[in-house]
Amino acid sequence: MKKLKNNQEGYAADYLVIGTGNIALRHIDNIINMSNKKSIYVCKRFGIKLNRMLNEKDIHIVDNLKNIYPKSKKSIAVICSAASNHVADAVVLARKGFNIFLEKPLTIPDIKINKLIKICNDNKLKTLVGYNMRFTNRIKSIFNIIKNRKYGAIKEIDICVETDFRKWRKGLNYKDSVSFNKDLGGGVINELSHEIDYLYLLFGKPSKVMVNNNTIKDSQYNIETHIIATFEYSKNMPIVRMNLNMISTKEKRYCKIYFEKSTIEVNHIMNSLMIKTGKQEKLKIFKDKINDSYVRELNDLIKSIENNTTSKLTIEECKNTQFIINAMQKSLKSNKTEAISQ
Repeated sequence: MKKLKNNQEGYAADYLVIGTGNIALRHIDNIINMSNKKSIYVCKRFGIKLNRMLNEKDIHIVDNLKNIYPKSKKSIAVICSAASNHVADAVVLARKGFNIFLEKPLTIPDIKINKLIKICNDNKLKTLVGYNMRFTNRIKSIFNIIKNRKYGAIKEIDICVETDFRKWRKGLNYKDSVSFNKDLGGGVINELSHEIDYLYLLFGKPSKVMVNNNTIKDSQYNIETHIIATFEYSKNMPIVRMNLNMISTKEKRYCKIYFEKSTIEVNHIMNSLMIKTGKQEKLKIFKDKINDSYVRELNDLIKSIENNTTSKLTIEECKNTQFIINAMQKSLKSNKTEAISQ
């Protein structure tokens, strides 16, 4: 164990990744490709047999956070633990002086984040929450279309995801996954919260939400797997419908926006944007690959550290997405329309 500059004994990391799931491994590969000769540590808390693979990539493995410290003010902790542990892990590492990259969702309802925000602000740390769909060209394009008001006022919005979470992780029984465990942040609202985040990005924060639970009542699952949410806005916006289904036989993922003059559909699976105006159709296929958005979000945090600027989605800014998630979870339990915190 090395002696650090502040006389503490431990390991000095340029990057620390908590977790060894699919998303953690994606971030590890990206860090290796982007950061030559950087000191990279992985906190592996479970008995997943990845030691040999990580060692071959020159990754140092630790099993706790006690003796790990930032190598410099540019050091980043990438937190890919269960959502229920996100804030607790981030508090520990922010106190040590790591800049914080938090995988989505920010947290789960009832866990407070103001303490974490204060620690990050007091230590002048940069933060980012990993809603990588913000960094896709298709979301950027639709954002600009809405901003420019080219097609008139929005009349209707329909957001839909249909997928099967049991097929997400090859070689892992879905019952052993975080997605299947409600206490760790599983369930359709958290798992498919990308849609909730880009709803906030594109259309702002709704004032109310009603969530109907369409999960089969005699289901073998102890999580909600299918919900339909209706969002209400207070000013100049139509009601937004959102269908989230994580145990479907179909694969769909789209956002349809009906303007006065045109209808626009973003197809997330095809990575495309279709604009229909009268009988005319204009299809645009984007060339960015799936991993590009993950690289861009990490680069965004790195640049904010180097240039002392604000990332595109700080923990403090992500509170708004979390407020929407919290209200959806509350509505799911109460079976009533719930106000979204301001």
